Amino acid sequence: MVINPVTGTPDIQKMDDKNIAVKQIEGKVFPKDRIEISSHAKEAHQLRLYAGEMAKKIANTTPETRMELVAQAAIKLKTGAYNQSNVTEEIAKRLSKMMMGLGI
Repeated sequence: MVINPVTGTPDIQKMDDKNIAVKQIEGKVFPKDRIEISSHAKEAHQLRLYAGEMAKKIANTTPETRMELVAQAAIKLKTGAYNQSNVTEEIAKRLSKMMMGLGI
């Protein structure tokens, strides 16, 4: 088997006199496409990734919702069964523990 030598290859990346990458098509010189991502956009992307990770963590650690218990609780809320100081204090304690455990 014979492998022919590669000849006539263009430079990998030509630069103009202002150090901007250029390409040449049919004798005409065009600047190559460029993209710049701002630091604000990079930070927003990182926050989006973090929010996704937190959502997964919450979804994986949250128990299934038992709709019959939710319905019973809704009835008790409407009838005022939870309008007692000991009940509201207990709810506040449990919510703060839950939020602390999730890192909120």
